[in-house]
Amino acid sequence: MKILNILILVLTLIMVKIDFNYAQTSPVKNISVAEFEGLMKNKGAVRVLDVRSPGEVSEGHLIGAINMDFQNENFKTEIAKLDKKRTYLVYCKAGTRSDQAAKLMKKAGFTHVYALEGGIDAWKEADKPIEK
Repeated sequence: MKILNILILVLTLIMVKIDFNYAQTSPVKNISVAEFEGLMKNKGAVRVLDVRSPGEVSEGHLIGAINMDFQNENFKTEIAKLDKKRTYLVYCKAGTRSDQAAKLMKKAGFTHVYALEGGIDAWKEADKPIEK
């Protein structure tokens, strides 16, 4: 009986390790404007990250977004300060940098990261509001 309990414990630990590794290596989910907007409504659990340069952000950004310039050398340091258990919605101009930033975040241990497919360009195309 004792051996069975030990075996169950070992198998449980292996499954937890596999699940953790999958969460870190699973592909980033690129989502549509409608999905992104829907997730934004959960303000208590979600953070919106604008990974464009400050110059780009000054031209307009999504309401409530936090700017963390992906091309800044401090980007990794800045994301390390974030709560890895929260949900993050990431966007840039057209989707390339947000996908790269989201992949970096997943690799750093973030489990709930979504990138806006088409970036803020797609958002504007869908006639969604921005803040200047």
